[in-house]
Amino acid sequence: MTIDGISEAAADKFSREGSASTLLANLGQVLDGDRVSIGAMIDAFGKAGLGLTILMLALPSFIPIPGLPTGVVFGTALAILSLQVMIGADKLLLPGWIRRFSLPREPVVKGGAWIAPWFLKVEWILRPRLSILSGRTAQLVLALPIFIHAVMILLPIPLGNQLPALAVIAFAFGLIERDGFAILAGAVLSVIALAWNGAIIFFGAELSLHIWRWATKMIGLF
Repeated sequence: MTIDGISEAAADKFSREGSASTLLANLGQVLDGDRVSIGAMIDAFGKAGLGLTILMLALPSFIPIPGLPTGVVFGTALAILSLQVMIGADKLLLPGWIRRFSLPREPVVKGGAWIAPWFLKVEWILRPRLSILSGRTAQLVLALPIFIHAVMILLPIPLGNQLPALAVIAFAFGLIERDGFAILAGAVLSVIALAWNGAIIFFGAELSLHIWRWATKMIGLF
């Protein structure tokens, strides 16, 4: 059975295996049709747990698809997800306009195949440890930094998407593999992402102010 571009049987198979690299490498078997909707992705892959859902929402912001507002759409979806996790919701609910948003199949499949080998290398070094950082309580705590990163992703900050998305991906791997070290890596990346985007905003504001003053002087000369 196919739902909005997702082969339900294939999605069930790869979700049960629980490996992000396996899922990404085989997206061609999971995705049917020319386009796939976010709602179908959430419904299909959400069965494998919160970590994989977060990962699938963060990836398009880390590897943007030209011509599509992936930052706004997926950043908003991540923000809504994190807020629901904060209040202890068991199921992710998204607004209709986000659920209906669809992506072309071909770049999604190619992007998954490209990044899968890198993810496989990461998975080889991950293992269950520091479980206190990846349990149910940790999910509630991690919802806050994920929400902050989601806001940074959806805002139009030049070069501001990749580091927050990478931090969220690290958190997602930590939840999937129950690896507290990956969670700690996500925390370090979070600090770097906040500093990076803060610097971009600060220096961007300073540059805008200088340009405004220069333009005002030039206008005053005429």
